[in-house]
Amino acid sequence: MPVSVITAGQNILRRVFVRSTLYAVCGILGFSFFFIGISYYSQVSGITERLERDARQKAEFVANISAREIENKNYGEMERLLNAVAKDDHVTAAKAYSRFGQEFASDFMSAAPTSEVQFNEYAFNAAQTGAANLMETVGSIDYVLPVFRDKTAVGSVLVRVSKAEISGIFYNTLWQVIALLGVVAFAFIPALGWLMYKATAGISEVTEAAKEATEGYLDCDLETDAPGEVGDLQVAFRHMLQTQRSNIVEIERLAYTDMITGLANRAKLDKLAATMIDQKPDAEGAVLYVGFDRFKLINDMHGHRVGDEVMRQLAARLGRLLDKVAHPHTKNAPALARFSGDEFVAILPGLADPDQLTEVSETVLRLLSRPVQIGSMSLSVSASAGFVTYPKQGADAEEVMKNANLAMYEAKSASRGRAVSYSEALRTQANERELIADRLRHAVNTGGLEVFYQPKVIPENGRIVGSEALLRWNDEVLGQVSPAKFIPIAEERGLIAPIGRFVLQRALNDTKHLHEEGLHTSVAVNVSPAQFQEETFIDETIETVSESGVSTEKVELEITESSLMDYSDTVLDRIRPIREKGVKFAIDDFGTGYSCLSSLANMPFDTLKIDRSFIMDIATCADRRTIVELIFLMAHQLKLETVAEGIETPLQKDYLKAWGGTLGQGFLWSPAVAFPEYRAMILAQSVGAVKTEVASALH
Repeated sequence: MPVSVITAGQNILRRVFVRSTLYAVCGILGFSFFFIGISYYSQVSGITERLERDARQKAEFVANISAREIENKNYGEMERLLNAVAKDDHVTAAKAYSRFGQEFASDFMSAAPTSEVQFNEYAFNAAQTGAANLMETVGSIDYVLPVFRDKTAVGSVLVRVSKAEISGIFYNTLWQVIALLGVVAFAFIPALGWLMYKATAGISEVTEAAKEATEGYLDCDLETDAPGEVGDLQVAFRHMLQTQRSNIVEIERLAYTDMITGLANRAKLDKLAATMIDQKPDAEGAVLYVGFDRFKLINDMHGHRVGDEVMRQLAARLGRLLDKVAHPHTKNAPALARFSGDEFVAILPGLADPDQLTEVSETVLRLLSRPVQIGSMSLSVSASAGFVTYPKQGADAEEVMKNANLAMYEAKSASRGRAVSYSEALRTQANERELIADRLRHAVNTGGLEVFYQPKVIPENGRIVGSEALLRWNDEVLGQVSPAKFIPIAEERGLIAPIGRFVLQRALNDTKHLHEEGLHTSVAVNVSPAQFQEETFIDETIETVSESGVSTEKVELEITESSLMDYSDTVLDRIRPIREKGVKFAIDDFGTGYSCLSSLANMPFDTLKIDRSFIMDIATCADRRTIVELIFLMAHQLKLETVAEGIETPLQKDYLKAWGGTLGQGFLWSPAVAFPEYRAMILAQSVGAVKTEVASALH
């Protein structure tokens, strides 16, 4: 059978009304056949019982009056008797047998030729056993009854009745079945099929809609014109599809939309990038990666509610600027998404000219940095950006995004507020940072870092009273690596905390050794703002200082002014508990962070360290001299000690003395040196002081 025919048959049987009609027809036919069969077998059983009864009664009649004739072999009398019995319509044969089973008399119609001797085994058994026998064949019933005379069997008689009446019943029943099948086939099935079709109209449409829904197609136009409950089912199913479609749309919106800005989120950006870059090999354009500078400061100072509102307004402004500035240069509308935190990514299809891209990026950043009005507050946030063109600077979307991100972070690390184009040099720098990070992790785990000490000196007499502990790293692969290179990487990779703990412990141990030798110097240790973010920083620091045995008044922790601006609330909350234990704090690189001078008096600091960039030009620049002098004057008014960094000439030292500087630090006295050299310097100073005291005493 062809496959198409089988498939067509299977499709027809899938229809509800077809299956319902077939089930109904099969049920009705089954019940009809059941009752016809019961009727047939009931009639057959009744007729059979009647025929058996008639055969027995006639046999008994013959047996009761024929015993003497059988014993005397009175053939003539027996034949007349048997012919009389055979005249009954149902009797087909009546015979008499000797006690040896031999036929000696028969009715005329069933008589055999006289030359043949008929033997009947059943007649013989009846005469011998004295028991009647009943035999039934397809067309007749034979009843054999022994004949007794004086209680002795002298023979037997047989009466055979026809079962023709039963055959008539069979044929009548057969015609009933044929008639029933005809009525069902030509009248009942069409009528029932039509009724079933009308009753189940619409279920097939619901079934097809359900199949499409399971395959993800929820936009089917399902009719709702069926009557009754099927119509209700159609309406309910259609409503379910509409609800499910709405839910999926809402789920997709939630999954691919940033809740704060309403822009596409990172997951949606990945899809957009794949569509606009990966799936269009000949496409060209650019990706602009924008990151806001120091946005965390707004959250810390004003709370996340204000921060979210600022972010919302900046995102909306960025979208408008891209439509206004970038869209005229693109083939299609730019696609903007919030990548994470304060970072946004814009895909600019068709904008591949470097000069235009530079102009667009700088214009966007300039206009983006305008103040944002939140209630009565006016907040300004600058932004940095990295941009990359594709396919020249990225073979696929993933590479394009990584390169744009790399350029953006270069802009942030360089000077902020500017746009940087990706170049292979940036990738080289990134690879170098990866190597530094790997080697630095190895150095942290294997003790490959060292602590050097740069003396702090009283400018009037050159006496060393303390030092700044400075981290040094001489790697067997990279050689001597500058802290300016590896400290930012340590902060990025989460290595600064163990490094900070190592420096503090080593500095305290070395200072303890000096104190045990009677050399009571102080030590200052730099603390990264990333360390202040750790919840355990306060407890660990207090515990480390306490266990070292060094007096807290000889311990000072330094934090840069720029870090204080970025993390002011968090840093100050971490400083106060430690300072209450007697540990001093200093603002490092003062003058480079543009901190609010009016709030300086309320900050928990003991020392201002003036950045070397101010000191280096005081001999030739009057403006710098004025600024430094004002810083010293302000420090004196606030009763803060001062440390001037970068003292390299006697003239710089003289200015420091004239302005009342507390301490100086620089190559004029010593660079940072290893602990044995630093200890030797302190010992030499101590010995010199003893000799001077002895000489003074002698004179």
